[in-house]
Amino acid sequence: MSQAAVERFRASMVRDVERWRDGIGYDLESLAEMTAEERAAVEAALLARDPPTWCDLEALAALGTPAARHAMQAALRHADPAVRGAALRHGGALLSDGERLLGIRRALEDATFFNGLSEALETAQEYHPPAVTDLLLRALLRREGEVAVHLAALLCFLHGQAAEPFDWAQRPFFLRFAEEEPGARAAAFRDLCARIGRDPEPLLGERCQGPANWSG
Repeated sequence: MSQAAVERFRASMVRDVERWRDGIGYDLESLAEMTAEERAAVEAALLARDPPTWCDLEALAALGTPAARHAMQAALRHADPAVRGAALRHGGALLSDGERLLGIRRALEDATFFNGLSEALETAQEYHPPAVTDLLLRALLRREGEVAVHLAALLCFLHGQAAEPFDWAQRPFFLRFAEEEPGARAAAFRDLCARIGRDPEPLLGERCQGPANWSG
């Protein structure tokens, strides 16, 4: 039975258009049917893949070994923001709070949708201590309009001011952050801070000092 499980897992590693389109990962259930030696062999194959895909990282997270944790940490520091995003999404218990915070910060600096940013925003929905909120607010002031719109929506949601991470009923308010003119963005920022109970002025002053203060 265990050998059959290995074969199922290896077959699932062959990616086709359908699996890619539907976001189907590897056959993780088969891992539980393998012997320790077989899981170690599968892990070695996953660790050898460079760069790792989200499927590789999801499977490593399921294995949960020290080597898998090391690989997840390395993926979080990868040059490709898509790899870093996949590590954030699938890292789970393999990453410390500090590592997750670092991953969110890096994504908010320059990642884009479908290339690491979406995963960071999803992580922030689950993990949002005050330090993450501060990062979201700073990014709201610095990022381009499309990103800022979604950051504003998420901040409202995290503070109980919206029914979902992007509340379409409040879209007109969020779209104010698509305005690139500094005065208009600052006015929208003040209104958002009033909603969530934050003093906007320290962050607005920090923005004027430039990107050197981004990391807080």
